Amino acid sequence: MVGTRKFNEEEVLSIAIDVFRNKGYTATTMLDLAKETGVQRGSLYNAYKNKNTLFLKAFSYYTQQFLSIIEEDLKHPHAETAFTQLFANSVQRLMSDEQKRGCFSTRTIMEAIRQCPDIQQCLSVFLDGLQEKIHERLIKAHDEGEFLGEPLQYARYIVALTRGVAVIEQAYSDKEHMADIYNTAIAQMPFSR
Repeated sequence: MVGTRKFNEEEVLSIAIDVFRNKGYTATTMLDLAKETGVQRGSLYNAYKNKNTLFLKAFSYYTQQFLSIIEEDLKHPHAETAFTQLFANSVQRLMSDEQKRGCFSTRTIMEAIRQCPDIQQCLSVFLDGLQEKIHERLIKAHDEGEFLGEPLQYARYIVALTRGVAVIEQAYSDKEHMADIYNTAIAQMPFSR
């Protein structure tokens, strides 16, 4: 059938994320993506038109996966435990990358954002989605009397904190350093204890 993709799109997007993470947005070419995915360059162009469109699609796929993980991290019924778990798992995810490539949403996007305005919009959607997941959990905790602060302000704070710790990971690659930052944040947050 003409126009039917003959490749697994999720697999291609996962591989594309790794290629962009490893090489960076600017240095990655459609030839690199074709080589790593095993999909002919012409098929990639037919499916995605250009590198930018493929990047945006891959980032959207990454965002969906990442936000599902965050939602799962925040499921604990006790709010302070949920956020402690979120922060601990964030450190674990950053430290489990043996290649020390850094957080895809922070490192790669910050490079790519200078290349294409569409990527800025994509990053905003990602950060808004992250803020929404955190805000929803803080509202629930506030309604249940577990959290005494203003949920939206703290959701914004936590988003900034998690992105900042992703940068700290690149500078220090020190689990204890990151855990200390998160432990301090938990201690300062207005949970009813």
